Amino acid sequence: MPPPAPPPRGHSAAEQQAKQSQDADSPIEELCKIYKTDIKKGLSDKQAADNLERDGPNELEKPPKPTLLMLFLMQLTSFIIILLICAAGASVGVNATGPGASDPLSYTTGIAIAIIVLINAGIAAWTEHKAGDALEALSQMTQASIYVLRNGKEVQVPVPTVVAGDIVVLGTGDVVPADVRLFDAKDFKVSEMALTGEPDDVA
Repeated sequence: MPPPAPPPRGHSAAEQQAKQSQDADSPIEELCKIYKTDIKKGLSDKQAADNLERDGPNELEKPPKPTLLMLFLMQLTSFIIILLICAAGASVGVNATGPGASDPLSYTTGIAIAIIVLINAGIAAWTEHKAGDALEALSQMTQASIYVLRNGKEVQVPVPTVVAGDIVVLGTGDVVPADVRLFDAKDFKVSEMALTGEPDDVA
């Protein structure tokens, strides 16, 4: 597999698409010159490190993780919670304008509802926050890896560290880690079930 096209930082989607189209039509030898790689040896460790520093990891951009405060505020936007907040406010308002306005005990219902709502929102936000941390840790533990040529040897590297110029070596059951050009294959088939639903492999 020849090098995947790098995801240039700060470039528009149209520029990236044009670059990928150009790489798809270019001869393999020309691609190797552009990405300063060798079909037989791949990249050196230094080249791979420099490309990773320049282009960033080989992964989709992740949305910013919501903070605990944001999760707490999001819990207060559900329909039931809004109804309870309105009920607490109405209870306090009615008691404040009634004959027992000077009696602190007349506000217990509204205050109790408000406290229960805040406690419930806090517990739900904390649970969701911890669940997000657990999922992130699990995804890092199950992170896929792939074989590439580095310094003339096949080495196994995490998929996010695959860089522009890497010669990717695919075997049975491997997941294609990036946009690549195929230049040498034997009985090569690809499962597109996740994309198209087609049960049969495509040669």
